[in-house]
Amino acid sequence: MVADVQARLMELGYMDEDDPDGNFSESTRIAVEHFQQQAGLPVTGTVDKATLDALNSPDAQEYTIAIGTENDDVRDIQERLYELGYISKVTGYFGDDTERAVKKFQKLNDLPEDGKVTKAVREMLYSEDAVSNAFSYGDESPEILTFQQRLKDLGYLTTTPDGKFGPDTRAAVKRFQENSGLVADGYIGPATKAALMSKDAQGNALSIGAEGADVEKVQQLLKKLGYMSKVTGYFGSTTDSAVRSFQHNNGLKVDGKVGKKTMALLTSGKAKKSTGVNITGANASSFVEVAKSKLGCRYVRGAKGPDKFDCSGFVYWCLNKVGVKQGYMTSHGWAKSNKYTKIKNIKDLKKGDIIVFKGHVGIIAGGGMMIDASSSNGKVVRRSYTSNWCKRMFICGFRVF
Repeated sequence: MVADVQARLMELGYMDEDDPDGNFSESTRIAVEHFQQQAGLPVTGTVDKATLDALNSPDAQEYTIAIGTENDDVRDIQERLYELGYISKVTGYFGDDTERAVKKFQKLNDLPEDGKVTKAVREMLYSEDAVSNAFSYGDESPEILTFQQRLKDLGYLTTTPDGKFGPDTRAAVKRFQENSGLVADGYIGPATKAALMSKDAQGNALSIGAEGADVEKVQQLLKKLGYMSKVTGYFGSTTDSAVRSFQHNNGLKVDGKVGKKTMALLTSGKAKKSTGVNITGANASSFVEVAKSKLGCRYVRGAKGPDKFDCSGFVYWCLNKVGVKQGYMTSHGWAKSNKYTKIKNIKDLKKGDIIVFKGHVGIIAGGGMMIDASSSNGKVVRRSYTSNWCKRMFICGFRVF
C-alpha cells in the first residue's frame, strides 16, 4: 500500500520521481502532509481512509506552491527567482512579493498568470529557455559594457566589449555561470552579477567536461611533451591527470585546469617534458567515493548539500566537490544536456557515470548499483539500478570521466 501511495504522490508532484520502495520515510510523511493541506484535510501525515480516497480521486489536485506556503520548496523557488531578477530577497515564505514575482515570470514565459508554482512552472524556472527579468540577449547599456569588460578580463569574452548583449556575450555568460556553479541560462541576474564582480570570480579555464578544438590543441601539446599518448578532443580524467602532471613538473599550481598561466607555458616552447610521474585528480573512483561519503544524508526537495540533498542537488554537489565545475541542472536539464559523452544503453554504464531517469538522476557506483538521493527512502542510498522501474524510466547516461 505504501508503494502505491508513493507512486500516486509522485504522479501528483508531491514527491520527486523515484522507485517507490514502500518505505514510509520522513519525505513520504511530509508529502502526505502537503497533500492533506492542499486537499483541505486534517494535516496528520498519516494515510487514513479520507486521505487515500482523496489521493485516488480523479480530481486530486497536483502539488502547487502558492501564497501562504512556508517550506524548503518555497526557499528553492525564491532562490531561482532571485537569480533571474524577479525577487530581491529569499525568506522561505510565499507572500505577496513572491506571488507578484511568480506572476511576472509566468507572463514573460507565456504561462497562465495565476501566481502559483506548478510542476510546469518549476521546470521552466530551471530551463535554459526561461525568460529572465535581468540583463539579457538584445539589451544595450553602459552596465553591460562593464560586465563585458569583466568577462574579457576573466578570459571568457574573446570579442571587443561594446555594451551590446549579443551572442558572444551570452555564450561567455553561460560559460562563467557553469564554472561558478550557477544555472547556465545566459542572463545576468543578481546572483550572476554578484559572482562576476566578486574579487573571487572564477577565471575561464579548460577542465573536465570541455570538448572541442581548443581541447585538441592542449592535448596535442601535452602529447608532444610526453604527458599524453593520444588526442581525443574530450577533456576527461586522462587529460586532467596529464595537466596536473605538467603543472607539477613546471612549478605551476596543480589544479588540473588549463587557464592563462598553464596555456602560456604550454605554448612557450620552454615547458619541461614528462618525467613519467603521474599525478591523478578527479576520476570515476574519487567521484564515487565522494558520493559514498554522503550515504544516509537526508533527502530534502531543492537541497544542494552539503548535508541534505534532492537527486539533482546531490549530483551537482558531488561533481563540484571532486573538481568538475558543473552548473545546477534538474533531471529534465540532464536529459537534454549534450555536454558530456552520452550513453544510450543502460547496460553500457560504468562506475562514475551519471544515470538519468524520467524525473530522477543518480551516480553509478559499479556492480549494478547506484548512489542517489532517494525521495521514497528519504535519504541518500546505495541500491540497484536494474529494477523494473529503473529500466522503464531510464533515459540515458553521461560519462564525465
